[in-house]
Amino acid sequence: MYTSEEKICILLGDKGVSVSKFSQLWNMFDGADDIVANLGKNKEAEALLGNVYADICVGIKKRTYEPLIDKMEKNNIFAVTCFSDDYPDSLRSIEEPPYILFCKGNVRLLHSDCLAVIGTRKISSYGRRITHDFTAVLCEYFTIVSGLAYGVDSVAHETTLEENGKTIAVLGGGLLNVYPAANQGLADRIVQNDGLLISEYGMDALPLTYHFPYRNRIVSGLSRGVLVCQAPAKSGTNSTVDLALDQGRDVFVVPGEIYDYGFQGSNHLIKSVQGACVTTPRDIVDFYGLDKHDSAKQTYQISIEEQTVVNALSSGQLTFDELIVKTGLSPADLNFLLANLELRSIIAKLAGNTYRLYGGIE
Repeated sequence: MYTSEEKICILLGDKGVSVSKFSQLWNMFDGADDIVANLGKNKEAEALLGNVYADICVGIKKRTYEPLIDKMEKNNIFAVTCFSDDYPDSLRSIEEPPYILFCKGNVRLLHSDCLAVIGTRKISSYGRRITHDFTAVLCEYFTIVSGLAYGVDSVAHETTLEENGKTIAVLGGGLLNVYPAANQGLADRIVQNDGLLISEYGMDALPLTYHFPYRNRIVSGLSRGVLVCQAPAKSGTNSTVDLALDQGRDVFVVPGEIYDYGFQGSNHLIKSVQGACVTTPRDIVDFYGLDKHDSAKQTYQISIEEQTVVNALSSGQLTFDELIVKTGLSPADLNFLLANLELRSIIAKLAGNTYRLYGGIE
């Protein structure tokens, strides 16, 4: 059951009233009852709402929000508004907090410990590997938030589902108008696996271009920190990072090859944001002091070749050259195995190209 305030929010959200206009409108009246009684007589409100003013007046008078609520219920969609107990505190403190979130799935995730995983739509094979390997570890500790776009977003959501983690997708259009349409299946899987889809736009709202950079304030606002997996020089990811910094959120960036255009934005962020560089998900886990490995050691399924490296390090730290001798592996194969083990926090790389076990295996 929705309150009068929430029903008005649902109507305004469906009509596409912006956050700024919502705030101005609410300040003109003394609560929901005053809006119901006097909106149709207020010239200032008419000027503010423009071409949707008449529809909203009729909607409030004829209670057309009731069919909207019926449609929401038929599609398992519900509204969390700024007047709701379920509204997350993390969003109340940001600039221009959304007054409504249309939700589908596990709304409790709005109050969970979240980390945003973001990056380019044009993901490289290395960027895909970074996103997969970091997310696979971090979804143990956080609800993973992203934007359901192609590239990094999709890999982050998919990896979280593979690892039986929880994920929130923040859409740039309506929940009944998933964009890109090719990710409708992924959106369905998120809901089916106890995840959450949210949007501040009406159920059938089109995914307009300007919606996406604006919705990014919600991606970062929900999250304790933002992880950039891959960003070129000109990328929407940079706007999310700017929002995160303005909101006081932590920023983490994985470095890329210096001559790779697809990582120019990432490498620039590392130079401009102090302490942003991370080379293993363990860096983020340690930053927040979320060390599950001390209280309950993690069991990983590892390959025979990886076990060879672990066995070699079981007696103590070794240099790369010593590992080659002890394991009999080629330098290329050893490099690949070491990178995988380090990303999963099974081993740690020390100064002087030396490695030791981290304690990630029982």
